[in-house]
Amino acid sequence: MKEIWAILLSALFVTSSALAENSISLLINPQLNNYSSDTLFAVPDSIIEKPKATSQQIIELTGANPDQLVDLSYLFSLHNQLSSSRSPDTIFKTNELYLSKSLNNWEIMLGRKISSWGVGYGFRPLDVVQQYDQQTISRQSDMGKNMVALEYFSGMSSWSLLWVNPAHSKNSENKNYEVESIVSKYSTSQESYDLHAVFRYNEKNRFQLGFGGINILSDEVAVHGSLLFSQLYQKQLHQLGGQSSILLAEYPPYKEVDYSFGFQVLAGLSWSGLSKNSLIVEHWYNELAYSDKQWDQLFKLAEQQQNLLNNRSLPQSIIHGNIAWTAAATQTQALAQHNLMLQWSYDADYWKPTANILLSPVDKSSMITLSTTRSTHLFKFEAGIRTFNGANDSIYGGLIVSNTVFMTLSGEY
Repeated sequence: MKEIWAILLSALFVTSSALAENSISLLINPQLNNYSSDTLFAVPDSIIEKPKATSQQIIELTGANPDQLVDLSYLFSLHNQLSSSRSPDTIFKTNELYLSKSLNNWEIMLGRKISSWGVGYGFRPLDVVQQYDQQTISRQSDMGKNMVALEYFSGMSSWSLLWVNPAHSKNSENKNYEVESIVSKYSTSQESYDLHAVFRYNEKNRFQLGFGGINILSDEVAVHGSLLFSQLYQKQLHQLGGQSSILLAEYPPYKEVDYSFGFQVLAGLSWSGLSKNSLIVEHWYNELAYSDKQWDQLFKLAEQQQNLLNNRSLPQSIIHGNIAWTAAATQTQALAQHNLMLQWSYDADYWKPTANILLSPVDKSSMITLSTTRSTHLFKFEAGIRTFNGANDSIYGGLIVSNTVFMTLSGEY
């Protein structure tokens, strides 16, 4: 069934491309990385890859072919990845490819489409179809989800019903946002506020219910918030954390553990004045991230494993491999349960400087990003630095990377 739809959509694209409305976008994103010397996860470069320099180049082709019978929309991308520690890699992606048809107030859609519903800047709990890393400086070409969707519009309100990943195999990698799901969303936009409600059901999370909204208090101030409740949620936990008798594992020690009744909550305020200054303040709680106790157990385990390196009777490669397994917990998208984000920007005539501070209030570690942006009708240029600060047993201070210098050059034609 999946192959039939792929052939059908590809045939429609080839036969109608001459009539389509296309645009091409280009992106270049080089980065220079520095690594911490006192992290508890320190291992040789041969164990954990630590490239000094990386760069990704992305070309996107976006198009739509309106037709009286059915509309075709697509987004293809070509990714080239360069790294100082590995050979170049180039891949082609079909990010979006779907058919849609509008009839009066109804619209039906079939294919792969990017879907983002969240309310928030640093974190979006309501992105139940697919979640994006709102904090990344590694620009990516978003990948859509396979779905069948029905949407109804009435004035400034809409209602959507989605069947997401209908051809998903239970034998494939069962990540939280790749399971077959039934999703519904209602949204309404009024003069001074927006309201959103989402519902999702799948075998892994069972029921998920969320609400969000934006309220414009004045010409300068707005408040926003969102809440998502999950009947079930999962964490990948290190099986050796929290005990001291066994410090080394023979196999990858992570196990997926189910939890009941989880919450993701966000509240924020935004301000923008005539002075061209803008401020965003957000606080969110994400129960899917490691708790303070779980992080403490993980850092203690890493410290004990580092101490084993003084025991010359144990193979160093086995110890280093286990430290690398322990460090894998830092690669997750959601690191801290409690988060406080402060962002300032100044919209000057030519350059737009921005300062973003993401704080873990519990251990007082932080991720600070300073950048500046210049936009013209031909391109957008951004350059900046991101630093990770705190003690070596804190969430951000304990990361392997200590700082990253980055640049992004993009344009759409």
